[in-house]
Amino acid sequence: MYSIIGGDGKTYGPVPPTEVERWIREGRADAKTKVKREGEQEWRELGTLDEFFPKTAASPPTLGRPAGPRHYAIQGDLGVRASLSAAWQAYRKDSWRITGVVVLTFLAQFLMNNIPVAGLILAFLLNGPILGGLYYFCRQSLHGSAAGAGDVTSTVRERFLPCFLATTVSNLLAFGPFLLGLIPAVALAAGAEGMDWSKLVQRPGLAAAMALPVLGGFLAMLYLLLLWSLAVPLAACSSMDFWEALKTSWHGVRANLLRYFILLILLAFLNLLGVLCLVIGLFVTIPLTLLATMAAYDHIFRPGTPNSR
Repeated sequence: MYSIIGGDGKTYGPVPPTEVERWIREGRADAKTKVKREGEQEWRELGTLDEFFPKTAASPPTLGRPAGPRHYAIQGDLGVRASLSAAWQAYRKDSWRITGVVVLTFLAQFLMNNIPVAGLILAFLLNGPILGGLYYFCRQSLHGSAAGAGDVTSTVRERFLPCFLATTVSNLLAFGPFLLGLIPAVALAAGAEGMDWSKLVQRPGLAAAMALPVLGGFLAMLYLLLLWSLAVPLAACSSMDFWEALKTSWHGVRANLLRYFILLILLAFLNLLGVLCLVIGLFVTIPLTLLATMAAYDHIFRPGTPNSR
């Protein structure tokens, strides 16, 4: 177990070595950070400990925004209650800044999307990266190291292409089954040209033949969107390319499918309550939703090796 002295002069810990390693990756600690092993009295520089900065390393990591690990090990132990609790605790500690960043980001996004003509292009290009920036900011908030709106803008700048492609490709691929479901319905409708559609209820066979493929395609689309729902957070918070983010999201969500689905249902219900509270409640429930999603992200994914899955 280790304790460290943060840049704010406060002591953090004791924590296990995995937590110290995470602080190093996130730029919250570096080789000059003061550290003390549990049971020892002497504070030492973190860079002198071989377990964190091996002498064979070419150079120790430096402060600054890290790209994040490229590969993750998938965990199947998502805690719904723990995710909601972590989100609430983080929100309570910094509610004004979290709400402010989320609201300002969505407001800027709304204004951008409503620019005549150009807004459509900007929405297509930037909505995914902006959402990725919000996810990154909320994850930093969970860890107590958020920089504010700068987290959003830096993500848009540094991780634009992976976030854009993760959003665009996942949406296109997910829409495929729904489109395939529409084809037989359209074909049947064309074959029944001239039919009185008000009497369709009298032909249940035709109605079922048209509705079932559409329903099946719609459900398949929702399922794929669910499996790829963490692709943008992965693209924003790691050094993965978009395809690796899609695959990792697929495996991670599938390993925790029921619990993750329950979490999303609870978050949807929470936002419904926000709407019922004269919509003002959304100023609290939407940030909590983003925080809880990133808390679940931390439960599901752990830094690993290229062969971790």
